[in-house]
Amino acid sequence: MLLLVGPVIAAAPPQLDVEKDTTAIVQASYIYNIAKLVEWKDPGMSSGTFVIGVIGGANLYQELIKKYSTKAIGKQPIEVRKLPRSPNIDRCHILFVGQSDLALMPEIYRNLANKPTLIVTEYADALEDGAVANFVKVASTLKYELSVTNARKHKLEVALTLKQLAHRVVE
Repeated sequence: MLLLVGPVIAAAPPQLDVEKDTTAIVQASYIYNIAKLVEWKDPGMSSGTFVIGVIGGANLYQELIKKYSTKAIGKQPIEVRKLPRSPNIDRCHILFVGQSDLALMPEIYRNLANKPTLIVTEYADALEDGAVANFVKVASTLKYELSVTNARKHKLEVALTLKQLAHRVVE
């Protein structure tokens, strides 16, 4: 008996090529530069690795790994972590939550209230909800808006340059 086995082709969900996902490239650059222009006042955050956590945003995670995981913020080497889809967040300097995981945001805001984590999102009214930084499209260009009020709640000091470069600042 002769049995022929052909190649098995599995359909993968469509995903933008990381090399061509300009949104992820720009977001990664913004996150890195935001990290350089913010001071974490909590003494426990000034030693060990500088942790950037990502929930959702697979291409952003890949971009952060590719371009920034060998760099440092001050004397702290950057560690990029792909986090599970959960509102329970371990120690993170910066937490990015992508569009696909917005349902987690109310609980994430509650869990991280008064903790030294800079929350970055990408949805309308995010600063009013509690985010420190939020990505917005302005005339098809990706920019960020910033809440100095929310930064202070998380014991973060925002540099003047970061405020000047933001599309919108909430004091």
